Amino acid sequence: MIRRYGKAPFHVLFLHGGPGAAGSVAGACQELGRYTGVLEPWQSKKSVSALAEELEEQIRDFAQTPLTLIGHSWGAWLSLLYAAQHPQKIKSLIWIGCPPLEESYAALINQRRLANLNAAEAAAFQRALGILQNPHAPNRNEALHTLDTLAQKADSVCPLPPPEDIPPADEQIFSAVWPQAAALRAQGTLLKAAQMLACPLTLIHGEQDPHPPQGVSAPLTRLQIPFTEIILPRCGHTPWAEKYVRKTFFDILRTLIQKL
Repeated sequence: MIRRYGKAPFHVLFLHGGPGAAGSVAGACQELGRYTGVLEPWQSKKSVSALAEELEEQIRDFAQTPLTLIGHSWGAWLSLLYAAQHPQKIKSLIWIGCPPLEESYAALINQRRLANLNAAEAAAFQRALGILQNPHAPNRNEALHTLDTLAQKADSVCPLPPPEDIPPADEQIFSAVWPQAAALRAQGTLLKAAQMLACPLTLIHGEQDPHPPQGVSAPLTRLQIPFTEIILPRCGHTPWAEKYVRKTFFDILRTLIQKL
């Protein structure tokens, strides 16, 4: 499934996070569609390789290449893997709230999240995380909903009301894909892919995002991979849903898309 915003040609494609959070970037795509054609693929497969193949089909069937590929959270990783394999189809990459590319930074995410929750919320977050780490545990859908709700709170500074039509995250996709994605980070595959990039890369990161920005910028700098980094103050993981930076965020995106 793919949603279109604005008018053709569609040179911009916006990948959702999760994995399994189809529809979560709809609010951003709606705003971007006011001044450019944007595609929002809803991804449905249950492995990293199958998601990459599904993305290739969606780009082949609907997009105008070379394109600007925007990825939010997990979507940034998927955009990286795709761009490394299909450099001729990518004009530029924009990563929003990209998770750390190195394993050594990963533990900081939940530490920073828990610090933004009260004691009861932190306990509920840890219980839900424990359930999701057990593939045989009951109530996994409920646990994912709890984790998603609390993560959104912990990941935000001053969130705007979310759209009402965003579906819940898909537990089956998350549970199938995330361990594979985490393994790619632990094995260094993501950084190997980054060394194959042949297009401009821009990082947009909220200053208060629990995903530490240095988890992306430090390894890229060490490997001498060029990038532009934009840190947004008073902003968490999802800039378009933040009261203080929403307008600034879209001004930045618009400039990037028109420039690159």
